[in-house]
Amino acid sequence: MDTPKEILLTMQDGIKVITLNAPEKRNALSSTNALWMAKEIEKGPEDGTRVVVITGAGGAFCAGADLAQRDGIAGRLQESGGLVEEDLDEMTNTTYHRLSRAVYTLPRPVIAAVDGVAAGFGCALAVNADITLASTRARFIQVFINIALVPDGGSTFILPKLIGMKKAMEMAFTGDPVSAEEALRMNMVNRVYPAEELMEQTMKWARRLAQGPVKTMGVAKRMFYEAQLMTYDQALDMEAHRQGRLMTKPDFINAVAAFFQKKKPTFS
Repeated sequence: MDTPKEILLTMQDGIKVITLNAPEKRNALSSTNALWMAKEIEKGPEDGTRVVVITGAGGAFCAGADLAQRDGIAGRLQESGGLVEEDLDEMTNTTYHRLSRAVYTLPRPVIAAVDGVAAGFGCALAVNADITLASTRARFIQVFINIALVPDGGSTFILPKLIGMKKAMEMAFTGDPVSAEEALRMNMVNRVYPAEELMEQTMKWARRLAQGPVKTMGVAKRMFYEAQLMTYDQALDMEAHRQGRLMTKPDFINAVAAFFQKKKPTFS
């Protein structure tokens, strides 16, 4: 499938950068483009992807789902005068939620670089990433309530874990924007940078992670999420098992040898 005209794709040194490129609508994402992104992310690591970066062009990250798309919600309402619940369930699960799952399950680091608005599904996409970097003008909005909808894209699962249930409820009930500085205080983002430095700093993060043992990062990513559903003892057992497996792998063996030789290790 060719890259959509509203998305830019680059790949260099194992870093795949996906840029939403529809600034005239603040990078609102159509279901078709969400599906394309999901499939592109799912290719890793088979296509050599070591790190994925998701960002937006023109001073916005993503204003959410593109309600004006002809095959989307508004288009269906205009054509039929009504919506079928089962059809909408399938559309969401096979497009937007497939993208959320792709980010969440990819066994490689995913970085979101958020400049400007991240609203609705765009907010969900930003916080689904493993590392979320923001510019000083970033704003995170659970805008669903303004059109009588509930948070989606994994927001109900991830947001309470990041910011606590009370703040998550506040965002969902009010639709009020959260500034970059507040998002940093609430642990929604890892770092905040001036807008003109955001992509430079993001690529520094990406290169640093890409040069590391990304397979191990993928295992750690899965463990962090799995442990949220475990008891403490179960988490310890999981850690012991995964650690034992990793100690048999070439990356660990070579890194230990490099340590004793006072050299910098290289990873597969």
